[in-house]
Amino acid sequence: MELFGDVSFLDALELENLTDFPSFDPPAIEVPTTTATHHGPRPYRSRKNRPCDFCRARKAACKITTSPPCVLCRSYGKECTFNNESKRKRFVAQHVDEGSPPSRKQRLDTDAPDGHVQQGTSPQSQSGSHDSSPPKSSHHRRHSAHVELDWGVSHNGNASHHLNRQNDGKYGKRSKELSFAVHPTKSAVWVGETGEADPWLCRRYQYEKNEDCVLSRITYQRIQPEEGAPRRSSINDDYEEPPLIFMLPDDALADKGEPRLDETIIEETRQEVTELIPDEVGERMIKLFFRFVYPYFPILSREHMLASGDPKSLIASLPLSLLTAIYATSLPFMLYDDYLATAVVHSAPSASRLYRICWTAINQEMHAPRLATLQACVLVLQRPPTNRYIMDTPWRWSCTAWTVSLASILGLCKSSSGWSGLPVWERRLRGRLWWATYVMDKWSLLGAGMPSNINDDYFDVPEPTLDDRDIKDFATSRPPSSAGQRPNDLLAVPTHFYHLVRLTVILSDIVQAFYSIRATSQTANNFALSLDRAKPLRSRLKGWREESSEAIASVRSPILTRNDSHSPEATTNGTLKDADNDNAETLDGNASLRLAYIIAVMTLYRALLRAIENTPIETNDDESIAIQAAGRAAVLAGAKECAKEAVEFAEDLRSRGAVGVWDAFWHSWSRSNFALATSFLMRVLININASTSPTKEEDVADVKVLIARWRRVLRLMSGNAGNGMTSLALLRLEGDLLQEPALLRQN
Repeated sequence: MELFGDVSFLDALELENLTDFPSFDPPAIEVPTTTATHHGPRPYRSRKNRPCDFCRARKAACKITTSPPCVLCRSYGKECTFNNESKRKRFVAQHVDEGSPPSRKQRLDTDAPDGHVQQGTSPQSQSGSHDSSPPKSSHHRRHSAHVELDWGVSHNGNASHHLNRQNDGKYGKRSKELSFAVHPTKSAVWVGETGEADPWLCRRYQYEKNEDCVLSRITYQRIQPEEGAPRRSSINDDYEEPPLIFMLPDDALADKGEPRLDETIIEETRQEVTELIPDEVGERMIKLFFRFVYPYFPILSREHMLASGDPKSLIASLPLSLLTAIYATSLPFMLYDDYLATAVVHSAPSASRLYRICWTAINQEMHAPRLATLQACVLVLQRPPTNRYIMDTPWRWSCTAWTVSLASILGLCKSSSGWSGLPVWERRLRGRLWWATYVMDKWSLLGAGMPSNINDDYFDVPEPTLDDRDIKDFATSRPPSSAGQRPNDLLAVPTHFYHLVRLTVILSDIVQAFYSIRATSQTANNFALSLDRAKPLRSRLKGWREESSEAIASVRSPILTRNDSHSPEATTNGTLKDADNDNAETLDGNASLRLAYIIAVMTLYRALLRAIENTPIETNDDESIAIQAAGRAAVLAGAKECAKEAVEFAEDLRSRGAVGVWDAFWHSWSRSNFALATSFLMRVLININASTSPTKEEDVADVKVLIARWRRVLRLMSGNAGNGMTSLALLRLEGDLLQEPALLRQN
């Protein structure tokens, strides 16, 4: 399958439901122009020089310098059309029973002559006057024409009566599905139980047939379970789940939110990105992302993004934050595209500049966030370090907390598997995004020594399932279809991500059992308790190792075939052609997963070594002493084997460096994982040196040999070949070795 197939870009919105609309032909309308003597944007006059369709839909000032397109359509790459005929609002008196308010249908018929839904109820739209200042919406999305149609931008004729509900709160017929992710004028905020908008109160509102209710330009969207959806498990059989309500405020309500930049700066920045990475290059960058990043970090929707028949419209529709995040993440893989490796590599865009633009856009979108804003945040957190010799600045960990908070705001902490009305692709994406945020939080903060921002009691998203399809190229394979879905299909993820999530859940339990403030006070001085807590966790780690053995196995490939996209001629028809994948091998990105497993085991042993250091051996009787000594010896032996596995893993990476293991995708926390391994090796040396084992001298010598091997391989990998991934670990080791006499001194 081609990267951009023949499926509609928003097929999940069921355009087939619109096929029964009465046909209509837009009347020919003369395009308004200004005289040649006028300089600068023309003043808006609604009756004489009315706005274009796009500006009218966004309620934005339509600025035309000399002739169409206007400034907004030009910056968004849209066709500047004047097909939507203006309808004047007139009052039609109707009999209403005295003492009873008019019904919603009566108000609709009164406000919408000839059966048409009016396009706005704001004072500006009622009076026909508009603010001539530039639009200040924080979420400038660029959608193709069919996207606008799906979201109720009415066109001339009776069809407007059949389109989606307009922003003024009136209702027409709408397709059964709605999407929080791609709504052009509203963001979706989950209504939690303790907030000022009480969901138990909101559930009593009078909702329309589409399960929505509009109050003060805020739409309250009620989510009902699908028919036959399984009931959530609960300790109490009579448990009633809180009502699931989302608030969808108009983006215009956030126009005064601070801090923010002027919209003209955002538009100029978008133009800068287009100049840095033209669309034909952007198409290839997106394909590189799905080929080299998506299998290990699937935070985009292939079904939604790769179904477009026009890749340029896809690029135009992506928010600035997500677009630049995808470009910046794909930059390291440019060498694996024939065209980019020759035509662009000498003048490659600046990754730093793209990340800065991305963060600027994220800050602007935060006042009215979408799923794309969260996607951009997690990709920014995957950014390689800017200084290879320090852990990182506190900004990264603050941004991690920000990302977790944003995920909760968007309601990703709630399972969407049984929701009705939401497209299948979006429900899939919401689950994957939550687990991507979960994984990022747990591993990033583990290396930073900080507590996690996610409490397991505050989310109910089920763990993902393994996608059993053998997909070799996620950029060109056919995305999953919404038809005939099994319940588990909504949870299916690629192999690497599936095993990573399961390992992260175990890691979270290890941290909760040993490293919270309360757990530390209970286990730091109690070796017996620590050992009891560690046994089931160690068993789970062994089970994970057995299940994922194939995924984390070493791959020694004699030849690495380039994962080329295709020749320059392949895009002459405007679509991305399939690459020639004969005998092609993708880069092995599972090395970071194997390293993560080693670090999870080390994290468990670190807690046991802490207890050994702080718990004296009780001398009540000889039998008790023997049992305690045997337990300590077993822990030290296991820790030594874990250190040996880490060294052998690093040496294996060194031998595999020639076949591109360092060119594969590495999770950003892998850098701190190498440093954690360094600290663990020194910790094992200290504990064995302080032990009373009869083989103490031999064990100390063995560990020193391991440290020497570790030092050598870090030095070999810390140059350009390792991209700085191991530089921090080497720096930490050199500092510890300088302090070796003090570290080994007996207290």
